[in-house]
Amino acid sequence: MKAMILAAGLGTRLLPLTETTPKPLFPVAGEPVLGRMIRASARAGCDGVVVNLHHLHEKIEAYLAENDFGIKVRAVYEPVLLDTGGGIKNVRDFFGSDPFLVVNADIVTDIDLKAVADFHRSHGGAATLVLHDYPKFNSVVVEGGRITGFKRKPVPPDEKLLAFTGIQAVSPAIFDFIPDGIPYSSITAYEAMIEAGLTVRAMTLDRPFWHDMGSFEGYERAALETGAVAAFGKRGISAGGRDLSVTALCGDGGDRRWFRVEAHGKSLVAAAHGLRQGPSVNEADAFFSIGTHLKKTGAPVPEIAFYEPFTGHVYVEDLGDLNLMEAAREGGAREALYRKVVENLAKMAVRGADGFDTAWTFQTPRYDADLIMDREAGYFLDAFVNGLRGKGVDPSDFLPELRPLAEEATSGEPSFFLHRDMQSRNIMVKGGQPFFIDFQSGRLGPAQYDLASLLIDPYANLSPGFQASLLDSYLGHFSHLTRVDPEDFLHRYWLCAFFRNLQALGAFAFLSQVKKKPGFSEHIPLALESLKKRKSVLSRTPRFAALVASL
Repeated sequence: MKAMILAAGLGTRLLPLTETTPKPLFPVAGEPVLGRMIRASARAGCDGVVVNLHHLHEKIEAYLAENDFGIKVRAVYEPVLLDTGGGIKNVRDFFGSDPFLVVNADIVTDIDLKAVADFHRSHGGAATLVLHDYPKFNSVVVEGGRITGFKRKPVPPDEKLLAFTGIQAVSPAIFDFIPDGIPYSSITAYEAMIEAGLTVRAMTLDRPFWHDMGSFEGYERAALETGAVAAFGKRGISAGGRDLSVTALCGDGGDRRWFRVEAHGKSLVAAAHGLRQGPSVNEADAFFSIGTHLKKTGAPVPEIAFYEPFTGHVYVEDLGDLNLMEAAREGGAREALYRKVVENLAKMAVRGADGFDTAWTFQTPRYDADLIMDREAGYFLDAFVNGLRGKGVDPSDFLPELRPLAEEATSGEPSFFLHRDMQSRNIMVKGGQPFFIDFQSGRLGPAQYDLASLLIDPYANLSPGFQASLLDSYLGHFSHLTRVDPEDFLHRYWLCAFFRNLQALGAFAFLSQVKKKPGFSEHIPLALESLKKRKSVLSRTPRFAALVASL
């Protein structure tokens, strides 16, 4: 038996991505969907596959030429789209006089194509369409195992409406119902066959793993679940699409979406960063590269099981739902947990810098004075002072006064690994051990910044005495790992704490006002109080200090 894969569509519902990548080359679990379907045809025992092409056909032809699928593959370019039926008629010479399979390229499924071929041979008929109950697409009328029509309304009580999976086994009789050389729908041909008294059978499946990837929503869901199967496989867990249970998790300040994926009593967490929009390094790339690097250095971060660069899905070890902010509310646990965190943080700062490649970063390679002016001091002035408090100030009146402090904070010392958002919601606790997450913004910079982020964290509201104790503890661990001038370290620490304070207020304002996440606004009073207490730094910036006092 031979097979045809319909791959000539324009992919208009997936614009603008399909302007550069044809839909059949969209990957799931690391392989283009077209390749997956060709391999499925080979597993079904097909001795040849024909693929019709139109949009960006050169790219698909190149892909087919570069890969060995263990089966003969023929590509046929359609200068003018012939629709599904016209495409089939256009390659009738490929099939000869035997029945053949026809499959849509834009579906992701584990339906056994050999079972479809066997069903068609054993049941007879001019064609067999594989159906399932999928309310969004239900449009096929079935009576006694035979298809009697498409999209008939109203539907008689004894008729059942089902959805066509895009998989079919067809006899050469179909060619008599498709005109030559013009666009023509295969559904129209089936309707004509039924009208002429030919039997078009229904092979109805109960909840198969099946996704239509013709839309962004459909493609992302197909990629999420197929990637999860691959991720479980990397961890030695054999799971199919029908074994999965997917639960959406609550996110935090970012735009990423999070899911817990379970199979056979095991679980992973999937971070959905969104589909790739260009060739440059993006957030998902950074998450994967930096997370992989940190794990190799021994840092307590989740193991990454699988990454699909095109879809932006990263599958990681499930660390549960308890973060440091929640865990530390238990009085006896707080001190022990924070002591472990500062020890691990010191080690990650030093060891994470060893072998760190700044090409992995997706924002800036280093935390430097320019970043401070833009994303911390500037962010504070734009989002908090003007955006939230409506002061209407000109940032250029204040930034020159802050620039020398930014230079002091970031120059004159070796660069360490910098997480950039080291706060209690980004530290998970599992089995009494802390783990760092959300490391995708990592770069090189002063180690004091992450420490300051942890200690002045408004979510945790650590007492000044506890902050001082943890600062001493960190300095002790840090000095065993690298050479430290304690006086210089503390000087830069207070500068980093000041700028982190500005960043936090800018972020709280932006997230609550622009992103409409009101929960962040409740942390503003504490963060603003913390900023106003930074007298040693504010005393060096009289104009900016006056602005802060007015807030």
